[in-house]
Amino acid sequence: MKRKRVSLSNRYKRFFLSERTALIAAAVSLLVLPVIYFFGTRSGEMDLPGTYDLLMRLALIATLFWSLKKHKLLLMQAATVGLLFCMLCTQSQYALGNLANRDSETYITMGLQGFIFLAGERMILFIQSFVCISHFIIHAAKRQEAIRVSVNQVSILFLLALVIVQLVIAPTLSFDLEYVLYVWTLHLDELFIFILVACAELILMIDQREFGGE
Repeated sequence: MKRKRVSLSNRYKRFFLSERTALIAAAVSLLVLPVIYFFGTRSGEMDLPGTYDLLMRLALIATLFWSLKKHKLLLMQAATVGLLFCMLCTQSQYALGNLANRDSETYITMGLQGFIFLAGERMILFIQSFVCISHFIIHAAKRQEAIRVSVNQVSILFLLALVIVQLVIAPTLSFDLEYVLYVWTLHLDELFIFILVACAELILMIDQREFGGE
């Protein structure tokens, strides 16, 4: 008896349409928030805007998971946009402010991994900007185009890969331990938030295709 082959597309849909995937992503991203605050405070990086950002993430993650569970599409779109912009603002401040203001000798001393980490943060910022713009283009259009949707989904997967790379590199950096742990937990939180966003994006895509009769 021949075994049925499961396509990569079907595996993708099965993973991101699973309620368990959304539950784990939401639970981990929420549980990591107080850890981020702890290490951010210990390293001296957590200020009032940073605390406000964590509170916004908490509210938006909880809202997005609830809207996924209850299939509230308008609320799902709003929470997705909110999370994307929340992370985009934080990443822009970090990549263009915190890291950019450090002496170049810091990265030279760390060697190749230092430059890869810096380039990775800039690339994450670029892809996040692209995903935000693409999200508006897709959902503002009267009829959704499959190519734009596929590009957006690939971009989110690329973001996940970049964040994983940063998680691997961060422990090798020669920054203070508290700062490294702060950066590591921050990226860990982003990893699971992007998984949650990918779940919402896929559901919204399927809904619009059905609505558009595709």
